[in-house]
Amino acid sequence: MIHSIYVVNEAGETLTAINLGKFKMDDALFGGFLSSIQMYSQKVSGKEVNELSLEDYRMMISKAGRVFLVTIHDENDKDAITANSRVAEVLDGLVNDIITDDTVVLLKKAAEDSAGGRNRANDWASKML
Repeated sequence: MIHSIYVVNEAGETLTAINLGKFKMDDALFGGFLSSIQMYSQKVSGKEVNELSLEDYRMMISKAGRVFLVTIHDENDKDAITANSRVAEVLDGLVNDIITDDTVVLLKKAAEDSAGGRNRANDWASKML
């Protein structure tokens, strides 16, 4: 399950924060946090961070155009990478550092579709066993 979706530009500004579950953080603080982590990682290893763990949460980080997409999941979410990829597909090609209301609706739908597909698969598997 995706608890939150953050879209952050390379300067560390949070362009949108969509809370779908119990994870909540100050939007501006989160953008600065992500930006500083990415800059530090670039200097140390030459690579961007693509996953972080924080207490009970797993943060999946991907690049979509010129922005970072962060999806927040439960720490044991086995579908976190797939769910992040589905949401990233919505952003790819849509983002020009402006997030519209329509984009937010599409991001929420992608997050919900990801969770719905997993729930349907679990229901089917439990019936088959």
